Amino acid sequence: MFQLVDQIQAWLPYTLLVFARLTALLLSMPIFGYATVSGTVRTIFAVALTFVIAPAVGAEFTTTYTSVAVLLADVAREIMIGLIIGFGARLIFEAFVVAGSFVSFQMGLSMMNVLDPNSENSQPVISNFWLLFVITFFLVTNSHYFLIEILFANFKIIPLNDASFSPMAGQNIVYGGSMIFDLAVKFAAPMMILMLLADIAIAFASRVMPQLNIFFISLPLKIGLGIFMLLVSLKIFQSMFGFIYENFENFVMDLMTAIKG
Repeated sequence: MFQLVDQIQAWLPYTLLVFARLTALLLSMPIFGYATVSGTVRTIFAVALTFVIAPAVGAEFTTTYTSVAVLLADVAREIMIGLIIGFGARLIFEAFVVAGSFVSFQMGLSMMNVLDPNSENSQPVISNFWLLFVITFFLVTNSHYFLIEILFANFKIIPLNDASFSPMAGQNIVYGGSMIFDLAVKFAAPMMILMLLADIAIAFASRVMPQLNIFFISLPLKIGLGIFMLLVSLKIFQSMFGFIYENFENFVMDLMTAIKG
């Protein structure tokens, strides 16, 4: 009886820490962390992964707790680590939301928002379309395996109770924010240039023929061009995917290394 209690006391702390980090990761990372995945599924997945990962992690865990407060503080730190890594992995996907907002504004659809089931927020139609396309492409090309790899690799890179949160972690988050806008502009640039040329053409037409009803012509024209470029953007994304995925992978790995210190 006492031997069982000693065993529980030995494995419970590191199992709780592993479960806390995994739960935070699954809550914040893309695809797994979206609202379309129920909380019950995420919890079951986190518990199953905990029973798989905890024994391997516990073999190198040497911390002994004499206070519940210290254990809770370490649990909070593991939750913070999981949230930061998951947020970093999610940044790349948000680049397409930003790109969609750029294009929607130029097409005149910025006021026509739809409810995004993933974030449960209102987003422009183009943003929602591109985000769903990116998620589908990730799943079809098996790129989501990297997200599953993160669930295991983060414990090798950042062992339990061994994170120092170096200043590089904050710099990487700031770099991730700039990378979002960089990728968004690169992806949306062809459509933005075409919309700009359409605006210039409409402006010339209004000067040449003042009696022309520009407002009646410009909106259908820009929406038609936008729909055409949406089809073209699918091909553009396929050619850019290697570059995007490489940035995504390097950024997440650099972020985990920076958290380790």
